[in-house]
Amino acid sequence: MQKVLSMRIDKEDLDFVNLEAVEKKADRTTVIRDLIGKGRVHLAMEQYRCGKVSIGKSAQKAGLTISEMMDKLAEFGVKSPVTKEQYLHGLKNAKKLL
Repeated sequence: MQKVLSMRIDKEDLDFVNLEAVEKKADRTTVIRDLIGKGRVHLAMEQYRCGKVSIGKSAQKAGLTISEMMDKLAEFGVKSPVTKEQYLHGLKNAKKLL
């Protein structure tokens, strides 16, 4: 369900949105939605890269599946903050669950 949002933005930001709308042959609303979506993904990748969130939480914040998030991280060259020791410890714990 969509909600209506009224907001004020700087002239420079509005000029940018208008230019993008012309270039993409789209309306401003579509451009703003696209920018918000890209911002969500960027924020989620940054938080993952810094070790602030797990890959699952990162994917959730970005509105993607874990697999899609892994693809995005690889596309942008974001390395996992997990150390080899942490990975092996997690693997050992996972084996205990089987």
